[in-house]
Amino acid sequence: MKYYKYFLIIIIILVSFYVTEKSALFLRNKDPIMQTIKEYSKDYNIDPIDAVIDNNYIIPGMYGKRVNEIKSLMKMKSLKTFNSLFLKTDSIKPNVSLENNKDKIINKGNAKKNAISIILENDETNVITYLVSEKIDASILVDKESINNNNFEQINNDFNNYDSVEKILNKDKNNTNICIINRTNKNFCIRHKKYLVEPTYVLSSSNLVIIKNKVVSGDIILIKDSVSIDDLSYLINYIKSKNIKIVKLSELIKEN
Repeated sequence: MKYYKYFLIIIIILVSFYVTEKSALFLRNKDPIMQTIKEYSKDYNIDPIDAVIDNNYIIPGMYGKRVNEIKSLMKMKSLKTFNSLFLKTDSIKPNVSLENNKDKIINKGNAKKNAISIILENDETNVITYLVSEKIDASILVDKESINNNNFEQINNDFNNYDSVEKILNKDKNNTNICIINRTNKNFCIRHKKYLVEPTYVLSSSNLVIIKNKVVSGDIILIKDSVSIDDLSYLINYIKSKNIKIVKLSELIKEN
């Protein structure tokens, strides 16, 4: 009888909590500010996009976002009015994500970003001055000798002094954790838990027209040393004419 009494008290408490929560939810949803937040949420919410896997290759997905209605309401309650600037959102991870498939090779970014990336083979190419003057983002392959000698995003490409370069990049908080893979270094890059990237195209002095006719949003283009400033500027102007942005490689492949 004693245990039955305790059990009954617990049930009453739980029911009380349930009714209180439902009442609070009802009143919250009737709040004029909350009703406006719900209306705005329809336009602010963005569904995540899953990464696309094709055998050993992957195109990164994209995080979505959801308006956190309760956090938004609490912020606006102190203002006593709705203000879209104070909408609070939560990030929504894709169900299929690059982060769970880092053994796959990225050879394109997500086309939804409306962007491409260019990678410079090293810091001796003649196009660096042009890119700097035009304020164009790029990533560059570096070794122990060339690291920190430029203003571009730096990617460790020194497989003889890999750990030394890693320490410098980590110290300066510039490590992209990207490996540009070839036939010999894939397993090495996997062991180091890097993002595996294989350029969509490699631009040389002889294939400008071919690449220009194929380039689309999401492409990753490696620029060989032999490429002239005229050739690169022609390609970049064409990309800009299609209203495609040029971003750092880490920006193109990240999901959030």
